[in-house]
Amino acid sequence: MNKIKWSLGTVAIACSVLFAACNRDQKKADAAPKANTEQAAGNNAGLKLAYVNGDTLNANYIFLKEQKAAYEKKQNAFENEMQQKEKALQAEAMAFQKKIQAGTMSQAEGEATQKRLGQQQQALEQRHQTITAQLMKEQTEIQDEFQKRLDAFLEKFNKEKKYDFIFTYSKAGGQILYANKALDITKEVLDAMNAESGSIPAESASNNPLLKAGADAQK
Repeated sequence: MNKIKWSLGTVAIACSVLFAACNRDQKKADAAPKANTEQAAGNNAGLKLAYVNGDTLNANYIFLKEQKAAYEKKQNAFENEMQQKEKALQAEAMAFQKKIQAGTMSQAEGEATQKRLGQQQQALEQRHQTITAQLMKEQTEIQDEFQKRLDAFLEKFNKEKKYDFIFTYSKAGGQILYANKALDITKEVLDAMNAESGSIPAESASNNPLLKAGADAQK
């Protein structure tokens, strides 16, 4: 039985610059992209940008780690249950087949047993569909809750930081193909979000100015 893949949704914000069409004059056509690029660079010069590494956030955010562990525990329990029931049903089917071949079962008994085994098979399939749908629903709920927490945190976080855009970056692929590590605020965001969950290493908290400011305010 295939496991339901664990995936958590992350937020990507993309910007695009619209370049002007080429003029009839070839010299003007060659100059247009350069002029537009310079204009775009000038317009964006005052933007304050940062990014969060989605892989690191997914792997180290306490809320997600706890939810993932609980989810996988349920999934493993379900898989074990299904395996045991499938083995039991297969054993019954094999025993039924042997009795039929040995001629030790009447036609009425055979028909009744065959009907019962078919009903058990249908019930097993229905159980599988029900639990799979439930697990998928829980997975979606965890993703939605994570997104809600991230959105709420970044809104609060950005009141002080004043970023114009906070992107997400992942090695698995996405809209950002290259990220300058100088713009990486993952640790700051991760430590602060974990602090809100009540679990964070003391050293990380002491090195995070946002957390230190919050701690000083509570004194």
